[in-house]
Amino acid sequence: MIRLKLVQRLKAAFSKQGLAPQDIATPVQWVEIAVLSLGAVALAWMVRPHDPTLAQLAFPWMWLVPVLVALRYGVVPGLLSALVLVADSVLALRLERLPGEFPIDTLFGGGLMVLLCGEFSDVWRDRNQRMEETYLYVTERLSRLTKRHLLLNLSHDRLEQEMLVRPGTLRDALVRLRGLCMNEPAQGDKLPGTQALLQLLSQYVNLESAAIYLLEPTAEGYTLGPAVARLGDPAVLTVDDELLKIALEQGSLAHISGQESSLPRQTQHLVVAPLVAGDDRLIGVLAVTRMPFFSLTTENLQMLLVLLGYYADNLGSMAGVQAIQQRLPGMPVLFAQELARVMHLYRRVRIVSHLVVMRFDSPQGDEMLADFLRIKRGLDLYWQTLDGRTPVLVVLMPFASAAAKDGFVLRLEDWLRTRFHGDFVSLGVHLRAIDLSQADPLPQLANALEGA
Repeated sequence: MIRLKLVQRLKAAFSKQGLAPQDIATPVQWVEIAVLSLGAVALAWMVRPHDPTLAQLAFPWMWLVPVLVALRYGVVPGLLSALVLVADSVLALRLERLPGEFPIDTLFGGGLMVLLCGEFSDVWRDRNQRMEETYLYVTERLSRLTKRHLLLNLSHDRLEQEMLVRPGTLRDALVRLRGLCMNEPAQGDKLPGTQALLQLLSQYVNLESAAIYLLEPTAEGYTLGPAVARLGDPAVLTVDDELLKIALEQGSLAHISGQESSLPRQTQHLVVAPLVAGDDRLIGVLAVTRMPFFSLTTENLQMLLVLLGYYADNLGSMAGVQAIQQRLPGMPVLFAQELARVMHLYRRVRIVSHLVVMRFDSPQGDEMLADFLRIKRGLDLYWQTLDGRTPVLVVLMPFASAAAKDGFVLRLEDWLRTRFHGDFVSLGVHLRAIDLSQADPLPQLANALEGA
């Protein structure tokens, strides 16, 4: 048994995750640096006591440790590891174990090599972080677009079948869901608007008895928190409920007719569905105790999950959207959500984005605006508004550097020259670019909308 555990630990230590883990705690990092550096020196003293610095060997093997530390952690940890070798050389000189003269050239060259390796590590670690943040942003946005596309398909089918029996359309439900997050502030750790959310689900998904519980993140995953809203007289959801375990393991809805729960299970509920935000973070869970038998269909459960995901997405961006809309009340919610995300992304990893405000002060401004909307770029978001009778278009360009913004302006000028045979001045098109790397770009946006 002891030998088996030892083999398992060695396999874990020399696996990809063990050799290059994603996250290393700071104390563990310094302990690892000290153990590697001092261990290498101690091993050299044991193997070659007459030459503890390995100066007589053809290759400077001792410098492999600082180089590996620098590649793994950066410049400063690599230099600290190199200082151990300098101290080792000084100690060997004092004890008359150093063959020849003090190796100043070797120490200088080794230190320079460690600096280069550490700088290489720092540069690529920063680039890797930027790429990861960009990937997470695009993935989260793709997740939101997928959910909205699914909502569109579901709404088309449901509107045909239930227009007369529902209190409103699915579009009305989405507007109400957005209002739940925007108009009802959170109290403590509770989710805002959950009671109204249950009432809305009872109308659109035919829930009769259900409850919403908080999920609290832990080191092992998630733990079940208190109930924040109830509809009817639901049964209490316990931590050992089988549907809850399946929902948390898969991060998706679990119900009693699913394949995973087809065998006898310990549960008092029909459906358990997590509230999953766009970044795959679980913020709560819905437990349904009673609903009509004819409502337990794939389409109905799919709509339930998508509505919960839409609520969770809006809840995650609520604070930033509210702050922006208080200063710019006419801004649409979806545009404010993306603007808040790219501003937050710059504060985290310095990924620059830009806003371009276009005012069409000419009789054919409406025609130019309508024609321009047909050539939209992939990631760009548009906000079309009016300043009096003047059409104004705000273009949000995520991940657009100053060069990308200038290229956009040049392409726009070429398009005006080709399509309308003029330039910005002759056609009355006023442009203003706003760099979102500023501390507070919203005042400039407000002035640009007013033509100031």
